[in-house]
Amino acid sequence: MSQDQAAGLRQWADTQRLKQTQATPNASLEEEADAETQVTETEAEKASEALEQSVFTPPLSMPELPERPLIRPKKTLFIVGLPGHGVSSINQVKRRLAQWAELGRHWAGDPDDWAIHVVKADASELSQLSAENTRWALWVNSEADAFAQMYRVLRQARENGGPRQLLALHEPHLPRQGLLSNLREAAAHYLATDLLLLAR
Repeated sequence: MSQDQAAGLRQWADTQRLKQTQATPNASLEEEADAETQVTETEAEKASEALEQSVFTPPLSMPELPERPLIRPKKTLFIVGLPGHGVSSINQVKRRLAQWAELGRHWAGDPDDWAIHVVKADASELSQLSAENTRWALWVNSEADAFAQMYRVLRQARENGGPRQLLALHEPHLPRQGLLSNLREAAAHYLATDLLLLAR
């Protein structure tokens, strides 16, 4: 081998070594980057699993919630013919409901279960209330001219689109015969209104 050939081979070998040295750092950088990506993906998977467990897995001991008393929905009762609109008037109705409950009228239940609303027979909203609500009552007082008063209330209620069926609410001493039965007959005959009477 001539000196020129040997020099050429050495130069070529040096060039190859230089190329290899330059390529090695890049390869190691790529390997490091791959390793970092794998670590990051593993950490992300672990974090995702932990999140799923915390969201979907209930804790071993659930905290006890304080017991709340069950709230029963109130039954709504609209009253016409009751003088006054205050608490005393509403208590008057509740006392009568309590008396009926004591006599075994199960529908009366606990007076506090009722939401009682006093409405005037000539109220502008009477027609709408009558269309939306089914429980209505007429308070029948025991005064001397009670028949004329109660009939007038029923007539006004019908003229304003009031209910066609009402329960007669009254003090317990009021007899069924006389005022109550006469009022029921007049309401049915002249006003096409059904007045329900409950015997004591």
